[in-house]
Amino acid sequence: MKGGDQVPVMVRTPDAIDLFMFSAASWLIHRIHYDLPFTTEHDGHPGLLVHGPLQGTYMIQSVTRWLGRTARLVETSYRHLAPAYLGDELECGGEVTEIDDGRASFELWVRKADGTVTTKGIATFEVSE
Repeated sequence: MKGGDQVPVMVRTPDAIDLFMFSAASWLIHRIHYDLPFTTEHDGHPGLLVHGPLQGTYMIQSVTRWLGRTARLVETSYRHLAPAYLGDELECGGEVTEIDDGRASFELWVRKADGTVTTKGIATFEVSE
């Protein structure tokens, strides 16, 4: 692995069970993630929204699937730029930005199939040489 290497793209298409389970497990119980009439009629969205933290989890999973079990997440941060909705195909990937003293840094993203970036972030992992 070296700077500039691309993280292999991981594709996720969250379904209603994914949204419900993530809401329950993380105590993120806003109705826009599980109550379609509320989401469309009250908040005016076209469908249920995919949690921002779930998209952040997908970004980290794209790296850990590539690096394997020996990699350990040290830090991460991310920012949401656009909504993702139930049924959207989400591509998750990124690029190695630096390798230094057993740590690898990444710029990461989640984007819809149409190319709209919904989430951008960074992460640092401890990696075994």
